[in-house]
Amino acid sequence: MSGGAMAQAGARPRVGAIWAQDRDGVIGADGRMLWRVPADFRHFRAATLGCAVVMGRTTWESIGGALDGRASIVLTRRADWEADGAIVVRDLRAGLAAAAAAVDALGQDPREGGYRALPRVWMIGGGSVYTQALEAGLVDELLVSVIDLDAGARATEAGTEPRLLVRAPRFDPSEWQPNGPCADPPGQWRPVSGDAAWRVDHYRS
Repeated sequence: MSGGAMAQAGARPRVGAIWAQDRDGVIGADGRMLWRVPADFRHFRAATLGCAVVMGRTTWESIGGALDGRASIVLTRRADWEADGAIVVRDLRAGLAAAAAAVDALGQDPREGGYRALPRVWMIGGGSVYTQALEAGLVDELLVSVIDLDAGARATEAGTEPRLLVRAPRFDPSEWQPNGPCADPPGQWRPVSGDAAWRVDHYRS
């Protein structure tokens, strides 16, 4: 059963995956971001405020703590690992169950405008968590910020080993409906913010 079908059946809330990538699909390197685009940070906050965010341990450590106004669920196989301000789980389905319960506890959706039409459970990284969720059919929407630069080349020139680059999960666009309500028109970029111009692609199952 696909993620969308499960959601409609009431087995779980709709789940989104949100990430930012450069033009070649690089999302980071060894737990680090490779650009600074403040407008995209604001977009991420507007999309996930009042939501439950599910992430791997490396992503949690790179963020440095709980995100304000959101419930954090962290996936790790380390049995003795704990995180102050987060719910720690051992597998993805347990994470989604914890996220659904956390959303209920968060109460009314505080988001505004088109963001209110988005899921209230989000996968926010890293690469292996996105891939695992997509392969398991547990994701209903993709909200992808594309940053107009070659971050991989810049990181390599700065001394980062290519093997440390993390790429966005692969997905078949033909299996998704493009141009969701948060998407920018094809070929249109938002103004430069910090390091680069950027745009949003929004896919639904």
